[in-house]
Amino acid sequence: MNVITFFGRAYTGKAQLAQKAADVLGCKVLYDQDIIDEAAGLYKLKKSSIENSIFKDPPFADRYTRTKAKCIAAVKSVLADKIKQGPVVVSGFIGRLIPSELGLHILVTAPKDFRNRKIQHETANNTPIDTQKQLERSDESFLRWSLYLRLAESRRPMDCDGIVNVTTTGKTDLIELISNAGLNKKEEMSPQEFAMAADVSRLMAEKGHPVSVAARHDQVDLVVHKPVLMFSRYGKKLANIVQSVNGINKVNTRTGRLFYQTDILPGSNYFKTPTPAPIKKQYEQLYARVTERRPAFMNRATAEHRLVAGHA
Repeated sequence: MNVITFFGRAYTGKAQLAQKAADVLGCKVLYDQDIIDEAAGLYKLKKSSIENSIFKDPPFADRYTRTKAKCIAAVKSVLADKIKQGPVVVSGFIGRLIPSELGLHILVTAPKDFRNRKIQHETANNTPIDTQKQLERSDESFLRWSLYLRLAESRRPMDCDGIVNVTTTGKTDLIELISNAGLNKKEEMSPQEFAMAADVSRLMAEKGHPVSVAARHDQVDLVVHKPVLMFSRYGKKLANIVQSVNGINKVNTRTGRLFYQTDILPGSNYFKTPTPAPIKKQYEQLYARVTERRPAFMNRATAEHRLVAGHA
């Protein structure tokens, strides 16, 4: 297994679980800030711009520029390079940029009282803290990022291999369950293919083309997320740009589900990323099914079945 990611809402214990996994597996943990710092230095970007692109809405002046796309593409490139160097464990928002076809992806959850205690422990001061507001802000940030990924990267809430409740059993037992899940997963993408897709994503961001990218062997698939006139000509233009990336012999271009969006002007929805009910409801259902019934580990097939049952 090349990479294991732990993601989820704040104060669920995912960082500690990631560190335990790294200790057992003998590899390094990558946290969001590690990747952000390196991306900022390598690609001459402001750390605040990258942080705003991931954790917040970007400043008003950046909503009609390519800043957000550039920042996220830079982060993805650094992440891809780290994975190529050897097995890693990733904790935080940024791990969600890794496709479900590569590595093992674990959604971490915990009951509200556990999260409240964790806030108090991590702040460790005498200042009164409104834990309810703290949780609401962190959850809003998580859902905003999830919605962005759904629009720009076609990631769904169920693009994970398992859901973990950290309060059910000890970390050692959880790591054993996760390791067994990793042994049973067949990866459909290599680190080299992810790195190639990341290089193309960065090039597309620099040129101002909103596309999502997937790579397979020496072939790249571009999914266009904006309305354009004369699509075949536009596809040829993108293919000519992508040919400059080493190792690519074929480029396929197709339209995404946002291609026929009626509002073709650059609006704030793409950057503001509101959190409508559907995606929030999906996450709430997943969390409820793993916290209320308190299983230690729920694999993807079981979680999907319960999510569908929840909609019925």
